[in-house]
Amino acid sequence: MTRDYTKYTVEGLGENLNKRQLVFTIVKDWVEKNNPSFEELQKAFPDDVQGSKGFIRKESEVKDPKRFNMREPISIKNGMHIVVSNQWGDNVTDFIKCTENLGYVISKSEGDKIEKSTENKYDNKTLSYVYIKTFNNENSGEDYKICNSIVAQTNGKYTLSFHLDNDGDGVIDMYKFCDIKTNVRGSNGSPWDFEEFTDEEGEWIEKYESFEDFGYDSSEIAETLESMRSEFIEKYLNEASQENWLDNAAVPFNKKDILKEEIKHDGVDYFTGNLVFELGDINIIPLEE
Repeated sequence: MTRDYTKYTVEGLGENLNKRQLVFTIVKDWVEKNNPSFEELQKAFPDDVQGSKGFIRKESEVKDPKRFNMREPISIKNGMHIVVSNQWGDNVTDFIKCTENLGYVISKSEGDKIEKSTENKYDNKTLSYVYIKTFNNENSGEDYKICNSIVAQTNGKYTLSFHLDNDGDGVIDMYKFCDIKTNVRGSNGSPWDFEEFTDEEGEWIEKYESFEDFGYDSSEIAETLESMRSEFIEKYLNEASQENWLDNAAVPFNKKDILKEEIKHDGVDYFTGNLVFELGDINIIPLEE
């Protein structure tokens, strides 16, 4: 399957930019040169250029943070902060036309359309992978708090995964999907209601808005993710996690024997101070860009 990984050069601003970087770089530059009001900014970059998701929003008024670059707000006139849409696919053509009217010169490199193999080496086998990293309690007798974990499963058509990451107060959960044939991905803070899908570079693909667009059943996928989560908690985590796993996620002390010292290699082997458990085939997890 041919996928578009075209990179762009903006004369005087940057080279080898993907679609999201292209849009953000130009909007930021235009703001720095013109110090616009919010109304002037929206006139220069109207919503219909992006499409149905919206282009420029006030940071304080964003209702769908996944659709905007919340990590890099831009300051405009009167100290207001705005954020730029990260939902770019075929609509980047309209953006380029818009910015050329503003005086920007954009070119794209050729040869970026990459032929992706649709061969599936798993052939509809159900394979799984579990990875757990915990903080080391140094034989204190306390349960081993989760640092991060991954539970993944593939049926040969798609790969699902359930992730936990420690944020200092507990853990944050994330649910991911990857269609093996197209390599299109989705991520969500819940097993239910996936609505946005991207390529492996994180660029939004407009044609997919639900699992049904891939020919899959949304309820079946959500129930599988919930089952993966429940089985993981029941099999590997402590009793406190059964009631409130977001706050209490930890491997019980009486299962310490499954944990091994995490050893990394940087010229010499060294112990990171964390403990890890790993089971299954790590290769089923899609590579991150």
